[in-house]
Amino acid sequence: MELPVAIIILLITLVILALALYLLATIKELIGINAGLSQVLDGVGEVVTKTAPVNGVLDAINTTLVAGRDLLEGLALKKTGSDAAGLVESCFPGEGQRFQQRVGVRGPIVAIGEDYARGAATLNALLGAPPAAAAAPAPVERTSAKGLRPWER
Repeated sequence: MELPVAIIILLITLVILALALYLLATIKELIGINAGLSQVLDGVGEVVTKTAPVNGVLDAINTTLVAGRDLLEGLALKKTGSDAAGLVESCFPGEGQRFQQRVGVRGPIVAIGEDYARGAATLNALLGAPPAAAAAPAPVERTSAKGLRPWER
């Protein structure tokens, strides 16, 4: 056999040997990864098993929260009437329309600003203050019979 042919065969053999070593190292790493995943999957299965009872508890909590929300929305609708959606919209922007859908009411949603005349009139009546004059936008200092403001009681 001639020298150049022997050198070419030797080089091809070395390349094949290098590829074989590389593939064996890759296989070894994949076996290690597979063993690690087996341990992780056992732990994940245990977590799933231990947290399964939580789903029922969360469903019960959500049901109670929805009932509470419905109760409060009904109270808001009863107390504020047509202004209820505006009140909800003022507190939670974007929720006025959803509120109307839930309670089955239609109409325009007017967000209530800081000055809520109907609420101010109700508050004045509850505090025993005389109705504020329409021309006087300045707030009235309200005190109880003891001379205390409502927040100082």
